Amino acid sequence: MDCSACCNAGRKKSGAISTFVYIETAWRNNLFRWRGFWFKLYLQLHGCKVGKGLKCLSRPRFREVPYRNIEIGDYVTIGRWVTFEIGREGKLILDDRALLADNIILSTHSEIYIGKWTAIAENVSIRGTFHDMAKNTEYRKQGSGTKPIRIEEDAGIGAGCVVLMGSVVPKGTFIGSNSTVTGSKKLEPYSLYAGHPLKLIRKRT
Repeated sequence: MDCSACCNAGRKKSGAISTFVYIETAWRNNLFRWRGFWFKLYLQLHGCKVGKGLKCLSRPRFREVPYRNIEIGDYVTIGRWVTFEIGREGKLILDDRALLADNIILSTHSEIYIGKWTAIAENVSIRGTFHDMAKNTEYRKQGSGTKPIRIEEDAGIGAGCVVLMGSVVPKGTFIGSNSTVTGSKKLEPYSLYAGHPLKLIRKRT
């Protein structure tokens, strides 16, 4: 058996696969940038501000029509099945190189800020508004309270988390999967938290 011939054949096959992977990766990136271009145009037609290099794996869904209340920085990536519910009086800011994974909802009547290089994992709910809960009438007929949410630079929100109104996630802080963040707990920068209620796991070093 000619081992050198087998090795050469293996290298040729590996080279062909690498070429196909390169072509598919480039095609997908161009597709996501093209979708980002059309989404950017849509937002600009509604008076919103969008930077360069936006990538969208699929077009986000809107529960309320945007009106000058969304700002997106440079090189932001938006995943699949992302839902925006930003009230006319509210505001959403995605700073440079922010990353939204799949199946995320962003809902507020005040402001949600997501900082530079921050990543939000899949199945996360970020809600800056909550119904009043008086017992004398159905809660859906009542008003609601709202407070800003701020997730600062280089932070991370793990899969399945809920981030509620008034929450502040400081710079460099990570929230472990399936945790709940509320405005009642002050978090420290460059730390890892997880649980219900949140507990400090360790500091980043």
